[in-house]
Amino acid sequence: MVYAIISDVHANAIALSAILEDARRCGAKKLLCLGDVVGYGPEPESTVSTIRARAAFTLAGNHDDAVSGRLDASDFIDLAADAVSRHREALSEENLAWLKSLPYTYTGKSFLCAHGDFTSPKTFEYISDEHEAAANFAATKAQLMFVGHSHVPGIFLTGASGKVYSLPPTDFTLEDGKRYIVNPGSVGYPRTNGNVCESTYVLYDDTEKTVSFRRLPFTVRSVMQTGRNPKRLKKRIVAAAACAAAVAAGAAAWMLAPEERVETVTEVLTNNVTRVVEKVVAIRQIDRAENCTLFSTDKKVRVEVKLAKGSPAAQLQLTFKDESGKILWEERWTAKKSKKATVSVPKGAASATLSAGRASGDTSATFDIFKLYPKQ
Repeated sequence: MVYAIISDVHANAIALSAILEDARRCGAKKLLCLGDVVGYGPEPESTVSTIRARAAFTLAGNHDDAVSGRLDASDFIDLAADAVSRHREALSEENLAWLKSLPYTYTGKSFLCAHGDFTSPKTFEYISDEHEAAANFAATKAQLMFVGHSHVPGIFLTGASGKVYSLPPTDFTLEDGKRYIVNPGSVGYPRTNGNVCESTYVLYDDTEKTVSFRRLPFTVRSVMQTGRNPKRLKKRIVAAAACAAAVAAGAAAWMLAPEERVETVTEVLTNNVTRVVEKVVAIRQIDRAENCTLFSTDKKVRVEVKLAKGSPAAQLQLTFKDESGKILWEERWTAKKSKKATVSVPKGAASATLSAGRASGDTSATFDIFKLYPKQ
């Protein structure tokens, strides 16, 4: 049987429709969804209804749990937190109850599935490097595992030596003595490296033992809020970024980094290509900063911030630079009480800086804790 395995649809009905049609043309007989049906996107009700009708099974993702009330979303970034309340209002009671009932893992005839990882499925940990993949290989005996969550398509592979390898999304046939963790990427909210912006999913043929990655063009307007929900008409939030922005970002991964706060978005047509021009709110006045020198062995950094009692909110910005001082990647958050995050270090980064500025008004934030350090 041929399975179409998708993940991270994020209320993007247009992208989901394109994937379903492609899977049908490819001969898929069953649709499996690894979670995050909702979150970020503009059409939660129609997306949930479609998944319920078409998927043979669906797992809970962290955004699904947040919207259904099973997960505390207080640590979500602004864009994601806004979508939680917006989607709760837009979804029917029946669809909310369905989200709340979703399981965290699935055991197929010849494979396992989870949204995040298999060491702690309910807490939605990432499998983003070889070390985390090794822990998941140790947690199960399955030859083939499918996970989502990171939005980045790819493969982790191990064999008789026990060494774990990270591979780009490449079609393959299962081999005896080898084990695989496959991430199909994201249908509705891709974060693809380079200047290519596309929805991705995988086809798994359990008879031929083949896994194939499918890539479809991504329509930027599919993640734009259209004001269909009148209760939220005055708070339209755009969850889109231009594929062109990835070109400017160089080695940075394409995404509407959810951490970036979009102030204005303009749709532009150039040679029949839709682009989005965005203006991101940046820290205009830095009140506090913490620097961290990075070595080639540093793979992640840890941010820990706690505001003092009575302090106004702070806007935080994490910046990675190479040896020449060129900015490789930035992430931004608004901290109202506290913020904890573990962030992957981009390739070539020589330093990281955590900056704090004023989220609003003229009063600087005060902190009980303000830390940035490499995480081993």
